[in-house]
Amino acid sequence: MAWRSVVIENPAHLKLRDNKMIIRQEEDVAIPLEDISTLVLDSYGITISQNLLAELSSAGVSTVICDSKHLPSATLMPYSQASRGAKVAKVQLSLSAPTKKQLWRKNIIQKIANQAAILAKNNYPSEDLVELSRTVRSGDISNNESTAARIYFDRLLQDSTRRKPTWFNSALNYGYAIVRSNIARSIAAHGLIASVGINHHSELNQYNLVDDLIESFRPLVDDFIVSTAASRHISTDDFEVLSKTDRHLIVDILNQNVIIQSRKYPIRLATDIMVDSFVKAISEDDVDELLLPIVIS
Repeated sequence: MAWRSVVIENPAHLKLRDNKMIIRQEEDVAIPLEDISTLVLDSYGITISQNLLAELSSAGVSTVICDSKHLPSATLMPYSQASRGAKVAKVQLSLSAPTKKQLWRKNIIQKIANQAAILAKNNYPSEDLVELSRTVRSGDISNNESTAARIYFDRLLQDSTRRKPTWFNSALNYGYAIVRSNIARSIAAHGLIASVGINHHSELNQYNLVDDLIESFRPLVDDFIVSTAASRHISTDDFEVLSKTDRHLIVDILNQNVIIQSRKYPIRLATDIMVDSFVKAISEDDVDELLLPIVIS
């Protein structure tokens, strides 16, 4: 099973040989494709062969491309490889509005509950978020998500809107992008249509469903950034910039554990479990089948 997150930050030529990715720099390094979960390309000096890209896709590897600020700007994900992709897509397209609203409600309940757990973990008041999680209505028509977010980020980062150009916001965006790419890969592997969401519906967004299903994972990224990455961050003159050490550490978010059905799983596996349960939930028209991650206290 794929388990490795590979980050390349220096000029290199990447090619395929014997079902391995060859990283050609001063010395060649070979990594079996079956070991790679996520590949991050973070240098303008990287070249990659077409046949390697094709095999990375076939192997279900999520390839993330970074911009000049070292932030993820694009994800290459495999085209649907599920043996029953057409059937799953048909079920997804036929979802009723009430079912979509109940699925969204469940996502937001867990997201706010996870936010409350992280505030409590960091010794901040959390009772009002617990109450907000209990009063989310179908489709979140009262917008409890937005209310909770303002309270949550005001306490956790003293930045209720997350619009300030800070190291924390850069780090959070990087972490979200890594988890987002992992969910996108799983969605493609299960035959779902990434652009068809249950709440997000922008015609300009090819990943509406990804942005729906990531919601309960966002607080897990927040927790990792605040509790782990920030403690190892080395200040720079440009407070928005993530150092190489920062980026390497944040990619490891996929190996952090969460709880699903009383068992611990790293996020890279938890996303697959969630997407698999989403397929089951929509196939059986049973919202209770959707499994979402819980913060480890």
